Amino acid sequence: MVSTHREALSLFNRDVRLVLFSQALIGFTIFGGVYTVLLNLYLLRLGYGPQLIGQVNAVGALSFAFLSMPAGLLANRWGARRSMIVGMIVAAFGFGLLPLGEFAPTSAQLTWIMGAYALGVLGNTLFLVCSIPFLTLICPPRLRNHVFSTQVALWPLAGFAGSLCGGLLPGLFSALLSLPEDHPAPYRYPLLLAAGVLFISAGAIAATRSRPPKPPARERGEATPFPLAIILALSLVTFLQMAAENSLRIFFNVYMDDGLGASTALIGSLTAGGQLLAACTALAAPALSRRFGRVPVITVGSGAMVLCLIPLALVAHWAVAGVACMALVALSSIRRSVYIVFQQELVPEHWRVTMSSALTMAYGISIAGVSLGGGWMIDALGYRALFLSSAVITATGVLYFQGYFRIPRGEYAKRLTEKSLDKDV
Repeated sequence: MVSTHREALSLFNRDVRLVLFSQALIGFTIFGGVYTVLLNLYLLRLGYGPQLIGQVNAVGALSFAFLSMPAGLLANRWGARRSMIVGMIVAAFGFGLLPLGEFAPTSAQLTWIMGAYALGVLGNTLFLVCSIPFLTLICPPRLRNHVFSTQVALWPLAGFAGSLCGGLLPGLFSALLSLPEDHPAPYRYPLLLAAGVLFISAGAIAATRSRPPKPPARERGEATPFPLAIILALSLVTFLQMAAENSLRIFFNVYMDDGLGASTALIGSLTAGGQLLAACTALAAPALSRRFGRVPVITVGSGAMVLCLIPLALVAHWAVAGVACMALVALSSIRRSVYIVFQQELVPEHWRVTMSSALTMAYGISIAGVSLGGGWMIDALGYRALFLSSAVITATGVLYFQGYFRIPRGEYAKRLTEKSLDKDV
């Protein structure tokens, strides 16, 4: 049995380390880092309001949602490794093209931005759909809790560095270009640099060892019924529970800038603080999972995320917003690392890409719903209505998850019954 996280880290193989490095670069750029901090602020500098910003984010989210199942089919055909490489290259081009939309004719500018964002999200979707099953495949079961908690910790840790850079780079480029910070140019160049880093991420995956794809399950005599009920149940859980996190990830910087008048440096610092805290809390996930069980950790973590939105909705102050955001991001990192292992071990190996695709789709639909509904709600009712509505939706997901999964189900239940799980689980 692996007793400590430090001991587990020493047992990670070369391919696991390369995949984790690749994902750290994603965290630095597009998952909590430079791009996350600056994209909405860049759109504000171009003259777009919260509703149009919500629409841009919704286009990316809908691409994320409706391309996840085709991405899973491509992964089954090409193999996870090749799909991840192609995905990162496509993402780099898409996210790099977005800030160039500033130079498009005014009538085509929004279309360019939405199209480029959709392309970037397409590549990211192909990568993410494959990365969880690929990591599950290349690491032994006794290390999975530690591998995925490390992955979830790396995203915010890299996002911490990316958020700091994102908060500081516009001021640097503003000084270099002799332009005010409310000009789009100081935001354009950091976005381009962030997109370029994704090529390095693709190179890290290319450096892993190629694995021949497995024959279909029916050819190996391992065919099992399609686990429709469990996939649908977890898809609904994902859609509902992610509302709280998505409302902050999409609109926190807009709320701070447009609603509270906070500076870009302060927004970047608070975002970075949340990412750093999340990196620390993610590493506690294996111990919490081992001590209390996965279902209780997911339930309590999601419920606590709901509570974080209440003071955010009721008190309009940057300090309250910052603390609430940091707490929610920290809790979400614990929930995410436990949830990843939980959902992958609910189904046999040959259904894991399908499970990942379905939950990615549900996650994307949740982002799209929050983006579109949140943008409209902010314009019509204000930020308070957005945060309270997100809290209610997530609370519904918490109750549904606890009710459905309080009794073990699927492949996970089978393994528990056979007492074949490692003691780390």
